[in-house]
Amino acid sequence: MRTQSPARTLLGVLAIAAALTASACGSTDESGTAEPSPGGLTSTTSEAATTTTTTTTTTTTASASAPTGTTAPHPDRCLIGELQVTLGQPSGAAGSQEIPLVFTNTGTRDCILHGYPGVSYVAAPDGPQVGAAAERDGGTETPVTVAPGARATAAVRATVVQNYPADTCGPTPVAGFRVYPPNDTGSVFLPYPTTGCSQTGVKQLSVQPVTG
Repeated sequence: MRTQSPARTLLGVLAIAAALTASACGSTDESGTAEPSPGGLTSTTSEAATTTTTTTTTTTTASASAPTGTTAPHPDRCLIGELQVTLGQPSGAAGSQEIPLVFTNTGTRDCILHGYPGVSYVAAPDGPQVGAAAERDGGTETPVTVAPGARATAAVRATVVQNYPADTCGPTPVAGFRVYPPNDTGSVFLPYPTTGCSQTGVKQLSVQPVTG
């Protein structure tokens, strides 16, 4: 019987060991895909926690910026319902009349008048406006606090419209003024029969801001 040499025996052993190693590696996962490591699972959990934190922060910020209520603008202003509006004594000037508008506080609280009244000619107490409304004429707008029973004034200047050419003015009889207190949409009619210009391109009235 022939005896194998040591070299051939060693080669056989190495071949068997290599075959066993290859078999062990191939049996890890039948699909050929390695299972996720514990490290990958930890990473997924961390991303979920981060998303939750971001959502909470956004919600908190939105709640903090939401308005908590609505406040009416200028709640201390004088409204038409608590004012008596009258005309003072007119005074003459070259080609115009200056007429004081007098605002008397008939309410029970202090209130503020600030700025220019709205003034225009009207054809009747409830009639249409005649010509252009009063333009703002200089002066400084200063808040005026009017106590109950106290008064504030604003000067209106009315141009003698007969000084304008008739075709430029369009002379029209007017019954008086429509007056709006500053920053109010309510108005009153004040009788002042005169003649106005129906053409809106003519400056026939100007008004100054309210003063104490």
